[in-house]
Amino acid sequence: MWRYLNMFILIGVALVALSLVGFVTGNRFLTEPGQPINPQGSLVYLGAGIIMLVNGVVSVRQADSMKSHGPVQPAQREAAPPPAGDREAPAPRSVD
Repeated sequence: MWRYLNMFILIGVALVALSLVGFVTGNRFLTEPGQPINPQGSLVYLGAGIIMLVNGVVSVRQADSMKSHGPVQPAQREAAPPPAGDREAPAPRSVD
């Protein structure tokens, strides 16, 4: 249970809670003073909250998959060049 508690989930729960309060108050809770009321404000918060919740669940499942199967290895490349720090310096040329 605790493994599902990450920041995506926490932000998603907060956004869904804000959208529910917005539905109850007729979106007056979601507007700043002096601004017109956005009639779709609660739906926007609800959609963002659902997206964050889905993202949180997917990230936990991806992390579990990486633990059980290990990282995905890239395809073997033919004669990959060595990293830049491991290259030998060219031999100095003699000037005649």
